[in-house]
Amino acid sequence: MDSLPPEISLNIFSRLPFVSLIYCKRVSKSWNALLKHPHFPYLQKAFHDFQNNLCLILHCSSTCSPHDHIFIVNSCSHLSDPDEHWKDIMDINVPLQNHKFNSIVNCNGLLFLSYIESDNIMMHNKGCVYNILAAKLTNLPNSPTFFKEFKVAYGFGFHPRTKEYKVVRIVEQECVSYDFGRFKLSLDQTIEAFTLGTYAWRTKRNNPFLLQMQPSEALVNGALHWLGQAKVSHSQLIISFNLEDEGFYQIPSPNCRFDMLQSHLLLLGGCLSLTVHTDKNNIDIWLMKNYGIQGSWTKEFTINSGSLSLGSIRPLFLLSNGKVLIEYAKQSLFLYDTNKKMTKKINLGDFPYYFQAVPHVKPIN
Repeated sequence: MDSLPPEISLNIFSRLPFVSLIYCKRVSKSWNALLKHPHFPYLQKAFHDFQNNLCLILHCSSTCSPHDHIFIVNSCSHLSDPDEHWKDIMDINVPLQNHKFNSIVNCNGLLFLSYIESDNIMMHNKGCVYNILAAKLTNLPNSPTFFKEFKVAYGFGFHPRTKEYKVVRIVEQECVSYDFGRFKLSLDQTIEAFTLGTYAWRTKRNNPFLLQMQPSEALVNGALHWLGQAKVSHSQLIISFNLEDEGFYQIPSPNCRFDMLQSHLLLLGGCLSLTVHTDKNNIDIWLMKNYGIQGSWTKEFTINSGSLSLGSIRPLFLLSNGKVLIEYAKQSLFLYDTNKKMTKKINLGDFPYYFQAVPHVKPIN
């Protein structure tokens, strides 16, 4: 293969599953150098977006270990037999020892990881980005926030026009005000943004919303999405953060009632999607078929929880065979057949008991 022109070799490599590419890096120095070509990520993304290939990260944490384990499961979009052991599974060794990760977001093979670090006086929320293919760790600078952090949540994504990766940091803090002779406790949020390749965070001042304190799992049209509410009316909304102009916008919601604490946004079938818990112990899945158009929201299907606890069901992917991959109670994966209305547990083999599934956040545009 070394005798082939570089453009042909890159085309061949771009068609391989992600796990196979990691093995190819170890074959020779020439292959390793070729896979670091600046055009390769875009070739690989274009091919796998066309094929609708999906990969899944399993974040495993144990009280018996001082650090977490991260596994990558490749090509789960074609999963059809839950009883068959998964193939192409690899343990990702992030060079960050003795840390427990609070959240992990996967975008185009780059993992954003957050963790807490102590200096014996205070606890600090820290973040880094790990390039799986290049095996390169980039530590993010300290946040400019100096007040006590009550809660912290993150978003991580890529904008196809600017070709920039950005981390969004939501810092929630308690505020005390004095009103009409009494003290009042409330919550406020500070939003910070960081562009990979730069050196400092930027604080965003104009945010009329309070965002749900969860990692964003929906990257659509170059924007990260959260559930949230207006600061004035307290109405529950879908909020986007545009990664190009770094502005907040309200996205039209479907014609249904949803509880911000029991619903969440995700990406299913390339569409912005919303899960809604119903009074009948079911989960309705709504898809926005035409982004930004309120009338394009469609209730695509309903997941009947059956014997499973409704609050522990978390949809992850809409697979190419029409089934839905579901995480259950951070310890199991199920396939839900939308036609037969049945769930079947997936054989995970000798995986650790507890894990957090991290779907691939693809920049759909």
